[in-house]
Amino acid sequence: MVNIPNIITLIRIFLVPVFIMSVFYGKFKEALSIFFFAALSDALDGFLARKFNKVTMLGVILDPLADKALIDSGYFLLSYTGKYIPIWLTVIVLSRDVLILMGSWILSIFNKMDRIKPTYLGKATAFLQFFTLLATLLKLNCGFPNGSILGVLFFTTAIFTVASALQYTYRGIKELNGA
Repeated sequence: MVNIPNIITLIRIFLVPVFIMSVFYGKFKEALSIFFFAALSDALDGFLARKFNKVTMLGVILDPLADKALIDSGYFLLSYTGKYIPIWLTVIVLSRDVLILMGSWILSIFNKMDRIKPTYLGKATAFLQFFTLLATLLKLNCGFPNGSILGVLFFTTAIFTVASALQYTYRGIKELNGA
C-alpha cells in the first residue's frame, strides 16, 4: 500500500543516484544537501508511519534498502574517489551489510525472517554510519570537523559496526538452531 511515509521513502531512493553523481563529480555541496535531506526524510517517514499507524510491508522492506543504498554508496564513493573515508572502514560497513543480507536470505528460506527485529545496537550503528558520512561531507565543505575528530568517529563507527554484525550473526544462528 502506498502512503505518505512510503512516498517519502521512494523519494529517498530516487535521490540516491543524484547523491552518487554529486559525490562522483566532486560536487560536495550538492552531495551534502542531498544527504542531509535524505537523512531528515528517513526520520520523517519513520515518525509518520508510527505516529499515524501507516507501517506497511512495503515500507518495512523499502526503508532499510533506501538507507543502505545511501550509506553504502556514500562510503564506497568517498573511499574510492578521494580516500576521504578510509578503505578499511568502507570494507567493514559493506561487509556487515552483505552479512546481514545473506543472513536475512537464509532466515527467510527457513521462514524465520519475521522473528529477527532491529536491535538498539543495530540502530546505533546505522546512526553512527549516517553521522560519519555527514561529518565527512561537512569536512569536505567547510573544513569541520578536523581530522582527529573524524579519526575517532571512523574508529567508533567501525567498533559499533563490527559489534552489530556479531550481534546479528549470533541472533541469526540462535534463531536457526531453534533457540
